[in-house]
Amino acid sequence: MNLLLEAFNKPVKAFRRADARLSWTLVALTIGMAVILDPVLRMTADITGVNPGINVIQVMALSAAGVATYCAICTAFWAIAKIFGSPVPWQTYIRTWGITYIPTLLCALIVAFTENYFFLFWNSAFWSLFFSIAFVGLLIWKAILYILFFMEVAQLSRGKLVGALVLGGMAIVLLASINMLIALKTPIL
Repeated sequence: MNLLLEAFNKPVKAFRRADARLSWTLVALTIGMAVILDPVLRMTADITGVNPGINVIQVMALSAAGVATYCAICTAFWAIAKIFGSPVPWQTYIRTWGITYIPTLLCALIVAFTENYFFLFWNSAFWSLFFSIAFVGLLIWKAILYILFFMEVAQLSRGKLVGALVLGGMAIVLLASINMLIALKTPIL
């Protein structure tokens, strides 16, 4: 729990610690929220009256795709940082990028809940404003973690940092598009 609080409050310190257990735990929880929670909530919401249940094969396939996406984004960040002169090995990226998944986890939770219980928030200015602010806040938080990650883990600064952030952003857009095509509602990035 202390490591989770450290990742939440002091991400730079958590990056330096590079705790693979914390990183992979956050990745697994995020994948679980994105892949398993959604069908469970769909069953309990009973929106259409037709309850398809949980497709175990789809859950396994999307979970594998989530892990593959995590490995792909870490590899892309490593390659991009290497282009800009980072001396950090690939394993460090695998052990640390998952620490940035707290906002992604919260986003997966909000997406699953709001999509399945949208009728609770229908025509509510308060809830529309609340969830809009929450999503924007989570995106800003993730962007800050993204910048800190390249500064602290990849050890890049100034122009090299900007170049890596631009190329990394392109990798994120590409992988998010692929995640969307394979039905991962919250990209595992």
